Amino acid sequence: MKKPMNLRELFTQHFPNFPFQFDYPLSLKSYFKIGGQAEVFYSARTRQEAMALLSFCLDRKIPFHVLGGASNVIIADEGLKGLVLSLEMKALEFLAEQAGYLIVKAEAGIKTAQLVAKTAQRGGAGLEGFIGVPGTLGGAIYNNAHYLDSLIGDHIQEVEVFDLQNKAIVSFSHDECQFAYEHSVFQNNPLLLIFSATFALEKADPELIQKALQASIERRQSRQPLDQPSCGCVFQNPKNTKKLQTLFPQFSQKEFIPSGFLIESAGLKGLREGDIQVSEKHAAFFVNLGQGKAEDVKKLIAKDKAVVFEKFDVMLKEEVFYLT
Repeated sequence: MKKPMNLRELFTQHFPNFPFQFDYPLSLKSYFKIGGQAEVFYSARTRQEAMALLSFCLDRKIPFHVLGGASNVIIADEGLKGLVLSLEMKALEFLAEQAGYLIVKAEAGIKTAQLVAKTAQRGGAGLEGFIGVPGTLGGAIYNNAHYLDSLIGDHIQEVEVFDLQNKAIVSFSHDECQFAYEHSVFQNNPLLLIFSATFALEKADPELIQKALQASIERRQSRQPLDQPSCGCVFQNPKNTKKLQTLFPQFSQKEFIPSGFLIESAGLKGLREGDIQVSEKHAAFFVNLGQGKAEDVKKLIAKDKAVVFEKFDVMLKEEVFYLT
């Protein structure tokens, strides 16, 4: 009886010209420097490569994950089975200037900060707050990244995706993307792979744009632990409540209250589980002090949630995504 092929043999046989990496340490990709090995890792250089690999996995029931910049994910200590796919398509195209707007199309693999910088140079405004957002555009769209009260989805006209179920490239209008705070329709369907997005950015004075960029950079540098491995903000900002409005009148007119403020007010700054610590600089961040594990992160999340709920009747919800 013929022995069944393992995944290394299977992928190598069907895609002999693809430079796969096997047993790849995902901690090298993670901003948090956490995560086990990917059984099969591949950086897709074209849409055709990505579509072929994901279709192959779906047809053969091979598990897969699509990894963006790995900035707001917790990757399991035991690693990920099957294929982990990264997108290396990074094209940025300036389509038109019309009615005071700059129309831009960007591929999912481009760094969000690079998109912001290049559109700002052309006088496109609205994305300045995202200059310090780590990771790639695909992840920012998937999560509908936010900066203060601004959502990246606010500036998107259309998102182009690969519908893996139907093996077709389709376009989602702004409304079809169902953008909301920390949400997009793509979180509901793992068979939709984001390829690109078209932005409409209001034209503005380049000097004012540069000032806004600099203000965003300085704000992040002064408040966030950028010199330590982290996964960004761990929790979403919860909706305000009557109890919170009474306890913290400075936020009484706000729809949401900062999760980091609640965590700090609960006395949790500096709390530690293994080598994972609630940042001393910004309590919404967890930092990896050296040898942190995904299980440490989960334990610290559970502690934070329990204490904040006990003190403020608010159940924090994770902003990060677990890859298992």
